[in-house]
Amino acid sequence: MQDAVNEVAAEDLTQGQWFWHEPVPGLAGWPLQVATAELLEDAVCIITTDEVRELVSYSRTRRVRLAAAS
Repeated sequence: MQDAVNEVAAEDLTQGQWFWHEPVPGLAGWPLQVATAELLEDAVCIITTDEVRELVSYSRTRRVRLAAAS
């Protein structure tokens, strides 16, 4: 069981916050930092500070695990 305190809805991520990007369940994830986030009708597009994985998009209600600052 995951700790709900360490998770937020993707739409609640804020600038500067670190989160675990897990592309699909079962694949290894890695920490990313939010540079900006744009809310769309049913998704959130997150521009990250990572040069390789600069843009990720999630359903607004997807639960995202928070990460400690790297």
